[in-house]
Amino acid sequence: MKGKRIVMPSAYNVTLEDFDIDESLADDQILMKTHYSLISPGTECAGYTALQSGTKFPHGSGYTAVGEVLKVGQKVKKCVPGDIVFCYTSHESITKTNSIFLAFRRPLDFDEKQIPFIRMATVAMTSLRVSSAELGDTVAVIGLGLVGNYASQIFGAAGIRVIGVERETKRLEIASKCGIKYLVNPEKENPREKVMELTGGKGADVTVEAIGNPKLIDLAFQLTKSKGEVILLGSPRGEYITDVTSILDYVHNIGKGAITLKSAHEWVYPTMHSGESKHSIERNTQIVYNLFKDGKLKAKELLTHVINPADAKSAYDGLVDKKDDYLGVIMDWSLV
Repeated sequence: MKGKRIVMPSAYNVTLEDFDIDESLADDQILMKTHYSLISPGTECAGYTALQSGTKFPHGSGYTAVGEVLKVGQKVKKCVPGDIVFCYTSHESITKTNSIFLAFRRPLDFDEKQIPFIRMATVAMTSLRVSSAELGDTVAVIGLGLVGNYASQIFGAAGIRVIGVERETKRLEIASKCGIKYLVNPEKENPREKVMELTGGKGADVTVEAIGNPKLIDLAFQLTKSKGEVILLGSPRGEYITDVTSILDYVHNIGKGAITLKSAHEWVYPTMHSGESKHSIERNTQIVYNLFKDGKLKAKELLTHVINPADAKSAYDGLVDKKDDYLGVIMDWSLV
């Protein structure tokens, strides 16, 4: 069987190439015809621009998609041919995978184009899972891209007051539509002064850095109250030269806050749920799906573009250079 897939042969270059796929399956695999896949702006644009140290070309891209099951391996019980499934797969029209997180029978509970956004929300959910934030606390989220927006929505759904910090006007508008009440634009006001104003001079109980820009770590500490937490949700990328002692002082020195620094990398939890751990990516996925279905997490508001995969380069360029226009970009594989 022939398919098409996104390949990045070099920095700032994207092609849609033909490939052959072997239809034979391992016992735990499925063969899926992709309907829609979502571009992850942080991870994929880092690969597109070679921002990540050690990036090697050529490489594929993408990791969240929804489509129709064509064939299943002998031990697959979650789905049957004809089902719609949500999987962690690359941008390709036909794929084989064993990462089946959700299976649906038609009709679906909401627009199928919104289903790939579930991945971005489960990435964001890790920041709540690892934090000590509780009902009534305040969390500052730096960056309101897909992951930062979902972190804000999820903390808000847990009864926690959220202050979003973002430079792009359109992303602030989208965040407001998603129910994020307190928003700060560093282009117009001092974020530290505003957070202190909103917290009675104490600072946020937790600050989440959701961009992956290491230059913002100092700001994250500045926004956080004494003995609070700074959580790295975005994967740090790019060079940042500074006096590391001044950063470590925030963690060690009570005079600077004795602030705890935590990781919220999604893979701190097991992929599939076994009962050995309370949390897993599979369980988080089911929870997020239910929040989507119940209207407690928004997706439609974050969808800015639906594109033909053949036009992928314009989308990646938009996500890199036109952040006030591009945010949630879905590839529609029925168009190729």
